[in-house]
Amino acid sequence: MANTLDPMDLKQIITLHLDGISNRRIASILGISRNTVNTYMQLFSASDHPLGELLELDAAALSELFTSHTTVDTVRHNELMLYLEQANQSRTHPGFTFQHHYQQYFGQARDPYSYTQFLEHYRRKYPREKGSMKLDHVAGEEMYIDFAGKKLHLVNRETGELIPVEVFVSVLPCSQYTYVRACMSQKRADFIDCCTHALSFYGGAPKAIVSDNLRFCRQPCQ
Repeated sequence: MANTLDPMDLKQIITLHLDGISNRRIASILGISRNTVNTYMQLFSASDHPLGELLELDAAALSELFTSHTTVDTVRHNELMLYLEQANQSRTHPGFTFQHHYQQYFGQARDPYSYTQFLEHYRRKYPREKGSMKLDHVAGEEMYIDFAGKKLHLVNRETGELIPVEVFVSVLPCSQYTYVRACMSQKRADFIDCCTHALSFYGGAPKAIVSDNLRFCRQPCQ
């Protein structure tokens, strides 16, 4: 059980937490037990409101949301946390989308969170690292090319057979203008054909075509 706190105390807990202060230190500053701080942080995390939004609420709204509670629905929150761990492990898999994983979570959860809160909790649990390198591109200088990691399929109209095809992708990095083409293989002949169609699509040739470590692009000319 946690002690019931005044709404202003709740706002102080949120503010100190957003400032990077530990729960132990927050308890010391406010003169309350660490268990009380831990419980209210769980309540905040399990609510349908981001911390910044909670700070904007008035005292009456905060009282209605939290001060009548002494325990948190840990089952609902822990259920989400376990699923987010699974989703994060799949993050690098080809074809990953948050929408797909939310639909799976929604179908399995006893009392699912909304999609917005699903994303908010994921970002809190796995904050993105900010990139430190900036790449500047000049229009017309480069065309990036690669094959997608996941194959698509053509359907034989007569037999219904699924025929796997490679997916060639090219992009002009300055404008992000993208061209996509299906082909039967990643062999040199298909690769050259895809590049030819990409250049025709763009209506010109860049100074350089940059591949992402394609095997036959590393082979010496014979």
